[in-house]
Amino acid sequence: MTTNEDESSLRDDAWDDRYFSLILELEEKHSSRYVSQAMQLLEQKHLETSFEGVRIKYKLSPTGCSFFVGNDDSRIRHSSWKRMGWRKASKMNALPNFFATSEADVQIDKTEY
Repeated sequence: MTTNEDESSLRDDAWDDRYFSLILELEEKHSSRYVSQAMQLLEQKHLETSFEGVRIKYKLSPTGCSFFVGNDDSRIRHSSWKRMGWRKASKMNALPNFFATSEADVQIDKTEY
């Protein structure tokens, strides 16, 4: 392995550490809001929120959930889908982490640009 590959790997490891730590931090800090959002999303099948001035839309499907991160001009900057299973209880358990992940993506995007 060359020096450049070692440095690149260390940067990737540092980014991963920062990203996953941020998800855990957000999940802990906003746990009650995420539970409330999960209940609302399970009932309505879609939800629109804002985090740090950026719009996030969530859409529930029978087996998972999608999120779309956009801005005021309606262009999608980032989207993701996660399989959560058929059961409502499975989705209720998975959604708080999904919300934290989407908000971490917003925060990371803002620091990288």
